[in-house]
Amino acid sequence: MKFFDRSVFIINAVVILATLLAYLAPKVDPELTWTISFFGLFYPVLLISNVLFIFYWLLKKPKYSVASILCILIGWSQLKGFVAFNSTKPESDNESIRFVTYNISNAYFGYDKTKKNRDLKKADFIESLDQYKDTDIFCIQEVGDYAFDILKKAFPKHNLYYKEKGAVILSKFPFIKKGEVDFGTRTNSCLWADINLGFDTLRVYSYHLQSNQITNDTEKLVNQTELDQKKAWYDIKGILRKFRNKHLTRSRQAEKIAAHAKNSPYKIILAGDLNDPPQSYTYEVFSSLTKDAFRERGSGIGTTYAGRIPLLRIDYIFVDKSLDVATFEIEKDRFSDHYAVSADIEWPNAENFEAEEK
Repeated sequence: MKFFDRSVFIINAVVILATLLAYLAPKVDPELTWTISFFGLFYPVLLISNVLFIFYWLLKKPKYSVASILCILIGWSQLKGFVAFNSTKPESDNESIRFVTYNISNAYFGYDKTKKNRDLKKADFIESLDQYKDTDIFCIQEVGDYAFDILKKAFPKHNLYYKEKGAVILSKFPFIKKGEVDFGTRTNSCLWADINLGFDTLRVYSYHLQSNQITNDTEKLVNQTELDQKKAWYDIKGILRKFRNKHLTRSRQAEKIAAHAKNSPYKIILAGDLNDPPQSYTYEVFSSLTKDAFRERGSGIGTTYAGRIPLLRIDYIFVDKSLDVATFEIEKDRFSDHYAVSADIEWPNAENFEAEEK
């Protein structure tokens, strides 16, 4: 084997090992070891790298492509959390609701320091939200005073639940009961509400879990014009330390929501910004209770983050296992660094619910 091919072979082996560690990330509590969760974050890059290695070896020495092919097949269930291959569900007469979740980044993309420009952007944002006016239940995250004013104008006929902590639940149907899963912070939150749909009652959670807060640090490190190895290593350690601490916080927040949801007397939907990919412990906490709407009805690559880090799916609709997901879409627009996620959710044999209510 020539030197170049030998080098490629070694790199390929390292990528395969890293990919296998990414597969383990959802199953390992970061309290035990947080380093494996770091591999889960980079799963899309590892997957693409394996595909590139397959093509390279097929052209050079086909037998060496088997390792990456087997690696991808071993993690097929993980692949389906990143890329979905679902067909359209046939229409039915069952009861259904239109459900959307959207992190609007406090309407920052609809804001300007100049009042004239701000009024124009605000009106533009309100107009863009018109596409969601028929949404039955709408979970929104990262809402401050400015964004809250926009929501009130955009959805005057919806019931609105907001506690000035970022998460919001909008509903065409009346609230029976509502509350908060308190994280003890103002930057992250989770609200829940029991909603009377007429034919059934549903408990909905709108959540925004702790972010990693490493994007700016990483960009600063990458854009350094002069390489100072000592300073660079110090910055890398700071990024890893921050990732570890935030991931631990996120994991405990997810467990707190799950514990609350397990005691729900009604069917549940968990929707919002998880700030973690499908290859994560927090995702496993929610998916063990529910169905991931993207896995059920999504199609193509499931990117929901429109920021600097590519190929991230961190916004989810987790649906009660007794319910069906009829459609799933990722709504791409220019008013946030997140994309809205929508789904039509069906009640199988819905006529039975009316009998139970009576």
